[in-house]
Amino acid sequence: MNLTDTQILRQINKLKGLIFENYIENIDGTYEGELNDSVARIIEGLTTQVNDLDEGEFINLIRKGIKELIRYFDGNVDSINEDIIHFFAFDFITQTLNFKYEAVYQNKIDEFDPMFN
Repeated sequence: MNLTDTQILRQINKLKGLIFENYIENIDGTYEGELNDSVARIIEGLTTQVNDLDEGEFINLIRKGIKELIRYFDGNVDSINEDIIHFFAFDFITQTLNFKYEAVYQNKIDEFDPMFN
């Protein structure tokens, strides 16, 4: 990818503008805002009624979200580098799902735990 840092930031900001109605950049580099209706529907589609997701199910949610967000971008952007779109979709979906779901590690019932015999 032969883009300058300025070009990359400009393209990322275009993508942020596509997913949010409005957003603000925080001093620490994070950003927040109100999702537009299309992206909100994508995130809602990643909601599950299952209380306990295993790692495979969580990865499948991530994959589904990334594919749907890339499909949304493909229909709404041109002149944005494909690698940047993929990276942004991965980063946005994983951060959103990590915020949405709490990771709790536990042994399976039939798994031996040397601490408790």
